[in-house]
Amino acid sequence: MAGLVTVAILRPSGWFWILALYLLVRISFLKRPQVLVACLLTLLITVIVCQGYRQRMTQMMAKGQTPVTQTLLVLPDEVKVSGDLITLLAKDQRTGQRETATLISRDREQRRAIKSLAEPQYWQVTGDLQPVMPATNENEFDLRRYFRQRGVANQLRISRLVAMQPVLRPSLRMRCHLWRYRLGRYFRGMPQPLAGYCQQLLIGQNDPQNADLIENVKRLGVIHLFCISGMHVVLLISLLRWAGIYLWLDRELVDGILICLLPLYLVIAGGAVSLVRAVIVAEAGLLQRFLKMDGLDCWALSLLGGLFYEPELLLSLGGQLTYLLSFMLHVLDRRQSGLQKSVFLGLISLPAILAYVFEFHWLSLLISYPLIPFFSLVLFPLVIVAATTYWLLPVLGVLVNQLLVLFQRLIALAASVPGEVHFGKPPLLFALVLFGLTLWCLTDWTRLRRWGILVLAYLACLLVIHFPLQGEVAFVDIGQGDCIIIREPLNRRVMMIDTGGKLNFGHFKVQTRRNVATRTSINYLKSRGISRIDTIYLTHRDTDHIGYLPTVIANMHVTRVVVPAGMERQPVLQNKLTARQRPAIIPVTDQHPNVDPELKILHPFQPGEAQNQDSLVLTGQFGGQRFVFTGDLDRAGERAVIARYPELRAAVLKLGHHGSRTASDEQFLRQLQPHLAIISAGRFNRYHHPNDEVVATLKELRINYLSTQQYGMIRYVFQGNNGHWTTTLRGDELKWTLPNCLNN
Repeated sequence: MAGLVTVAILRPSGWFWILALYLLVRISFLKRPQVLVACLLTLLITVIVCQGYRQRMTQMMAKGQTPVTQTLLVLPDEVKVSGDLITLLAKDQRTGQRETATLISRDREQRRAIKSLAEPQYWQVTGDLQPVMPATNENEFDLRRYFRQRGVANQLRISRLVAMQPVLRPSLRMRCHLWRYRLGRYFRGMPQPLAGYCQQLLIGQNDPQNADLIENVKRLGVIHLFCISGMHVVLLISLLRWAGIYLWLDRELVDGILICLLPLYLVIAGGAVSLVRAVIVAEAGLLQRFLKMDGLDCWALSLLGGLFYEPELLLSLGGQLTYLLSFMLHVLDRRQSGLQKSVFLGLISLPAILAYVFEFHWLSLLISYPLIPFFSLVLFPLVIVAATTYWLLPVLGVLVNQLLVLFQRLIALAASVPGEVHFGKPPLLFALVLFGLTLWCLTDWTRLRRWGILVLAYLACLLVIHFPLQGEVAFVDIGQGDCIIIREPLNRRVMMIDTGGKLNFGHFKVQTRRNVATRTSINYLKSRGISRIDTIYLTHRDTDHIGYLPTVIANMHVTRVVVPAGMERQPVLQNKLTARQRPAIIPVTDQHPNVDPELKILHPFQPGEAQNQDSLVLTGQFGGQRFVFTGDLDRAGERAVIARYPELRAAVLKLGHHGSRTASDEQFLRQLQPHLAIISAGRFNRYHHPNDEVVATLKELRINYLSTQQYGMIRYVFQGNNGHWTTTLRGDELKWTLPNCLNN
């Protein structure tokens, strides 16, 4: 596309090879040929396995959306029902591939049958098979990578469930999933929050009723305590050994039983990355007499085993933290106190946490110190005892439940303490430098000068993120809606034009605590270290433009909201504002003084009902380019704007009404003479936006155009009077989702 420049950066794989080369050079200086040869062979085998895995996943991926008829193996613990939406992981019996599948069921009896599913079944289904969608915005959670790490490349949208048949001879693996399901059902019969703790800590199932607790422990940086990890496996092994002693069983017999049971528990508990490492380490520990390995050897074996089991495990935050922290526990100075180790472990994990979460709480460096012994010596053993005896002594479970209620209140209190730092996402090079400096400090932790250098490095990184020399205009891929973020250089001013929102046509009901804005616009702002928005401009009242306003206000400090005059009195706006944070509402027409000096108000001319014809129209100069943002203004309104402002020109035009033929009047386009038009529309939208006629007009007038459907987030990054365009997608990844007019 003419005028579009894509920024090229060194990919994470490039940094991997740099680090691998450094380690090999470092090992060569040891002058131990056998160690160097072993490392080279290990690296070669690991690269072959990982590359082979990636090629297999690429081959498995569907080329587009294809109608299919399949027989799926469905396991009861992998089915979730949320309102009318049913999601599941299943295996296609013809190809043997695992798929993520969704079914929207309006049949109450069918939903009840699926919700009560208690045995493995074969489902005969028809639907559309397509690749799992990638992240389409900068720093958005990558669902494709998440599923790829679990061996899933495609998603199936089930249109019809033809038949459900039981599996007559379940395999051992199926029985493990069945035991997991039955344990989950048993735990759900307990009082809350005990039920949620049993599900989370013993079988790795998330309980929606524990969502507030999980948010709080994430904020405090102790989420690892609530994941099935090495600590849980060690405690389980210790408890089983203790039970074996009291049953007069030989230690060797108990260890042999554990060696056989641990792989089964890996399946029953959901196969999390941390659990894979813990099980391999535990198996090596049980066989230590025969393998003759020390702790670091067991850790290395667990890493290799984990990479063979899940080759991309180090590409996730969970995989990085579980191996990094377990490694540090082996190498930290034994003379250090428990509090020092807790702080050092928090510091060593901080660069990785910031790279994925973008913020942290000061208490996260200290709170692990009291929580780890409390968890390992009190909370976890009590949860196990309550889980195993609830059927016989429910009163004990009730007492444990009261303790958990008190614990959750304390966690909520700690999470409410001021101290959350909106740091932002460090550039990859900065993250590596911070990690290396932290390791350097820990090699001789008594030298204050080293810690001073580390603090200065963090301050430098913070300044780079929070006071960037470049500004930007970002068109967020928010789906069928509009959301535009404007940042001035040094973040002097942050503005948002519309928030996006999900149109609800009553097709189906789904229960959810999160929405698209949380993982797109909000996530992007947090990655840039931004926690405030000076002004939100709402162009008109439609849901696809203002629907996510409550989410934005809940996650960002918003100073003011600008609306077209007449909209400030409407319930559709008032209902989206809360008493907890209520920004100033400023109704405007084109005669109103500019709220922000960067943006001039061109429309509406008079108060109205905040419908499409009353849309705010804004213009501003950024990086030497004149932008015009039109909301959903119709053609009559566009002609009225150019009649009032005959000198109006634009280098970049955000097309009105998502490329609908109700907007983008040819006369309007001819006067503005834009070099580039931006189309913000959703994939597979029911309106078939953008319209063929509009795209044909753009081509006739030789106006380049970019659509969020094709390119994801579209950003103009500028400094002074110069700038360049960059997009999250190349443009060819999602051709099968695009309307014909964008494929021609």
